[in-house]
Amino acid sequence: MSETTSSTVRRNRADWERLMTQYETGDLKQRVFCEQHAIGYSTFCYWRRQLRRPASVEKHSEHLFELPMLPVDKRPDWRVELDLGQSVILRLK
Repeated sequence: MSETTSSTVRRNRADWERLMTQYETGDLKQRVFCEQHAIGYSTFCYWRRQLRRPASVEKHSEHLFELPMLPVDKRPDWRVELDLGQSVILRLK
């Protein structure tokens, strides 16, 4: 009795870039390319989208900056009340 195990190949970004270049320079349909390279079609589509996005979209953390925390005793007392309709009100304090 033989036991079948499925193995998952882990690929990094450079691997995916090489695969996409190989796909784009070839003449295979996407699903055939995926079958020949043991790639899930949805995974292929995900990486194709990721690699087409501009680098500025991927590096969004450059535009984040840290705001200082207010000391505990100087926090303003705030309340928010949202009327969600149908007699439902969400109150936050």
